[in-house]
Amino acid sequence: MKKSLVGVLCLISLFLVSCSKNVKDKLASEKQVTVYFTKASDELGVVLIPVLRPVPKDKNAYEIAVKELFLGPTLEEREDQKLNTEIPEGTRLIKIEEGDNEIKLDISSQFVYGGGAESIQARFRQLRETVLTLAKGKPVYLYIDGEKAVTVGGEGLEVPQPLDKKL
Repeated sequence: MKKSLVGVLCLISLFLVSCSKNVKDKLASEKQVTVYFTKASDELGVVLIPVLRPVPKDKNAYEIAVKELFLGPTLEEREDQKLNTEIPEGTRLIKIEEGDNEIKLDISSQFVYGGGAESIQARFRQLRETVLTLAKGKPVYLYIDGEKAVTVGGEGLEVPQPLDKKL
């Protein structure tokens, strides 16, 4: 009886060690993207905070990054780190095309509605930093509902094309 119990315990421990190694290997090999959320700062106003998100092997990194950005911070990130987003609820990715020489990002018009000039600037910065981090020097062009963006928001924030660090 004792020998069979010891044998079962050995099998269980081998199984658990094997599973934990597989999980560690999977996490180590999993690609990650950086998504930028907002945080209020007394000294600096609204600042961008980078957060990592996993990208499954068979998924497009740009698509995951933009979708995660549009989902906003997790409940834990909101509560523990006080992260937020200026991206309006309902904003969605229409398509993203990565060519040899450029990236075209097409998003829904919900992105441009609501909030004042500060909110529009913060959401634009969130989107810009998220996609430019992935682009690695490739020019990124922003489209809204299929039309190349010229301005966004009621305040008419000019959109540089391709997107760059200027605002």
